[in-house]
Amino acid sequence: MNELQPRLTATDRRTQTRIDLRIPVKLTIPGQDEPIMAVNRDISWGGALLYIAEPLPKQAGPLRIVFPWKRDDQITAYAQLLRARPLADGGYLIAVRFISLSPRSQSRLERLLKLLRTGDMTVESQDGGALVRELEVTVNDTEELRRMLLQIAKGRHSVTVFDAYEANQSISLAIAGTRDLPGLRLRARVVDVRKSAAKGFDWAELYTLALEFEHPRKAIKAFVNLLLDQLPDRARHSPGSLEGAPDWMRSLPLARPTSADLARLSGRAGGLSRLESDFPEAISRLIAGWGDVDAFEIMFRDLVLGDHGQPGGWPEDAWEELELLQNIHDEAYGMSDTRSRVLKGGRSA
Repeated sequence: MNELQPRLTATDRRTQTRIDLRIPVKLTIPGQDEPIMAVNRDISWGGALLYIAEPLPKQAGPLRIVFPWKRDDQITAYAQLLRARPLADGGYLIAVRFISLSPRSQSRLERLLKLLRTGDMTVESQDGGALVRELEVTVNDTEELRRMLLQIAKGRHSVTVFDAYEANQSISLAIAGTRDLPGLRLRARVVDVRKSAAKGFDWAELYTLALEFEHPRKAIKAFVNLLLDQLPDRARHSPGSLEGAPDWMRSLPLARPTSADLARLSGRAGGLSRLESDFPEAISRLIAGWGDVDAFEIMFRDLVLGDHGQPGGWPEDAWEELELLQNIHDEAYGMSDTRSRVLKGGRSA
């Protein structure tokens, strides 16, 4: 058991895997040219626990930590000192939280953690070994993605989700583009959480998260510019756009509900929804069309009326979950011109 653990939030402790790793690292303090040697004790997505032989200045500022990588490469992270504890041998244990990594260093850190997790039986985690809490947002409309990228380039982004997150929690944000649109994955920190009230979502609790990114600003801008260059020069109409949706929905992308969200919203205990436990192929078909209004409606109609429907109709709780997913999709992406109301059907006569 370590004598000191990083001061993380309860959610961080629940969703970030800490792995024992004893390796030498280089620690550079602002104002000092030469790094000092430290020994890493454990590491996670969010930070590390280090041993140093001498105390740090009280106002150290951001620390630069260099972890060894393959051959002459390295992982460089800027970190915030959380606290330090003196030890009997005169040294100190310091807990640090990562606040900025380049995309390359972040990729290497994730690979390192995955490799260590595979072979380490002392991994400390309470959720099956997930490295970090992940949030995925699917975008199907070119102009919506363009607006999101321009907002991200400024270092801040907002998204509406189905579950509460804790402020100051570090997460992995995945923006998944559909069709010919590119996607991206970023390291983000939740800086604000506010409960949202929206017409049509009385059955669910929604939260708007304000995110800031734990990457150098120049790196984010360069990455965003690269993705913007891949987008069509002229906006094309997409059946999955949010045209006609409420202002809050157009400005704040809605994260795709996870299986846990579906189970929680449908009132099922044990973490598995009825669809996930008994009809996983139905979820797979709907996810394949998620974000594309026409494709989603074809998938949904086939589940209700086509060959993939259930003989005698869907069980009551499974049908409620199908309707729930359809309602979420309708609110987020709208409906096609050929359908003016939610599809009904699937229940046995």
